[in-house]
Amino acid sequence: SLFVLCPSYAQNHICFLVVQSMDKSISSTEGEMVHVEVINTDDYISKLSNDLLLEILSKSSTEEVIKTSILSKRWGNVWKKTPCLCLDMRRIVKTTTLLPGVFHQAANSVTKVIQDHCGHLERCTIYHDSRQCENGMLEFWIQSLVNVKHIKDLTLENFSPGSKSNNRSNVTLDLPPRSFSHPRLTSLSLSQYNLKAPHAFLVCWNLKNLKLIGISSEVEVFNAVLVACTSLEVLALEITCHRKYGILKIDNHNLKFLYLSCSRIKGVEVSSPSLDIISIGSLSCEMENFIIASPRLHFNRNYWATGKVFPHTSYYISCPYQGEASIGHEIMMNGSNVCMKMFASMSVSVDLTNAKEVEMLRQVLAVWPGDMQEVEILFKSNNAARKESESSIGNTQNAFWEDTKPFPSAQFCAYTVWLSNFSGSNEEFALASRMIMQGTVARCMIIKPSTVSPANKLEIEAAIARLKELPKGHENLRIVMF
Repeated sequence: SLFVLCPSYAQNHICFLVVQSMDKSISSTEGEMVHVEVINTDDYISKLSNDLLLEILSKSSTEEVIKTSILSKRWGNVWKKTPCLCLDMRRIVKTTTLLPGVFHQAANSVTKVIQDHCGHLERCTIYHDSRQCENGMLEFWIQSLVNVKHIKDLTLENFSPGSKSNNRSNVTLDLPPRSFSHPRLTSLSLSQYNLKAPHAFLVCWNLKNLKLIGISSEVEVFNAVLVACTSLEVLALEITCHRKYGILKIDNHNLKFLYLSCSRIKGVEVSSPSLDIISIGSLSCEMENFIIASPRLHFNRNYWATGKVFPHTSYYISCPYQGEASIGHEIMMNGSNVCMKMFASMSVSVDLTNAKEVEMLRQVLAVWPGDMQEVEILFKSNNAARKESESSIGNTQNAFWEDTKPFPSAQFCAYTVWLSNFSGSNEEFALASRMIMQGTVARCMIIKPSTVSPANKLEIEAAIARLKELPKGHENLRIVMF
C-alpha cells in the first residue's frame, strides 16, 4: 500500500488518504509484455465514522480543518462538529497590506464560522483586532459562544497592528451585565484590554479558571470581579492599576493556584485555606504590604528574600484523594503555559516518605526550563525515620531512592539549594547526596536543621559532615549549615 499524507497532517503522522496499488502485466502494441501499476484510489479515511474523523481533525488548526470541507460531500460538514475552534485574525497582518475592508471581511468570516458550527463546542480562542471592540462585533461573538453555543472554555485576545504590547490594553472592554455568567462557562481568559467596569462578571459562580493577562483597570474593579467569581480554583492576574492606591483583595476558599504579576499596586491581601501554589512574577508593593493567610504556604524563602529580581513560586505538594487530579500540579506541568513556567526560584514542601509526593517534586524540577537560581526544599515534619517494615503511599519506604536514575534529571541544575527542616533522616540524606554528587547544585547547599533536642543536633551535624565528604559534581560547591 502507498500512504499519501495531506501536508497539514504529515507532521502528526496521520494518514489522510490510503491508496492501494497492485501489479499487472499488459501487452503493448509491439507485442511485448509491459509491467504497470494500477492504482485504486478508494478513500478509506472518508469511510470512517465522524468520531474518528474528528479525532484526525483535532490535530490541525481551525483554518486547515475548515479547508477539508472542499474534499468531498462526505467532508463538507465534518468540521462543523469539531469541539475546538481557534480563530486567528493576526495572520491577516502578515499576508495583506491592510486594504480598506480587509479586517471587516475577516471579522465577518469569524462570525460565519461561529454560526455555521453545529456540534458540541467545548473551547474557542479568538485573536481579534481592536476594532471589533468598538463596533459591537466582539460582544456578538461572546453572546453567541456563551449563551447560544454554551461553550465551556473561552479565550479572547485583543491585538492592534503596529502597536507595542504595553499599549494594547488601552482598548476598552465594556460588556453587558452577566456576559460571562452562563453555568456552562467554567474557564475564561482575557488578554490586552482595559476593563471599564465589573458588571460583565456579575454572579460568575460558574467560573473555575480565570486569567486576566495584560488587563488595566482600577483596583476596585478588580476586587469586584474577584468577589463575583466565588468558585475559582485557578486565578492568573497580570494586571496594571490606573492609580497606585488601594489593596488588591483575593478571598476565595476554593482557590488552588494563584499567579500574580501586578504593577502600580499598593498592596495585596490573599486569604485562601486551600491554596497549594502561589507564583509571583512581579509585584510593585513592598513585602510588609503583602499579606497572605494560607496555612500551607509558610516558607523561609520568598519573592522578596531573593531580592525582587527573580520570579518566585511557593508550592505545597499534596496528594489529592484517590482518582482526583492535582489542579496546581497539572498547571505546573503544562508546557503550553509558558508564563506559568518561567520561574527563576521556588520553595517547595514535600514528604520524602510519600513516594507520590516525591515523584511530583521530581516531575516539576525535571521540566523546569533552564537553570534555576534558587530552590528551597522544606521537609515536612513527618519525615522522621520509620521502621523498615513500614510503607509509604504507592511504594515501600526506600523503593524510590533505590532508583539509579539522576534526581530529578541529568539536565536540571540550581545555583543554590536550601534544605529546610533537615532532621538527618535516611530519605533526606539520600536526596541531598544525590544532588551533591550528580551536579544538581552548582554553587551552594544551605542546610537549615529542624528544631531538635541536643542529642538530635549531634546526629544532624554528623549527617552534614558526611555530606561534605561526598564527591561533588561541581568542584567549588559549598555545603553550609544555616
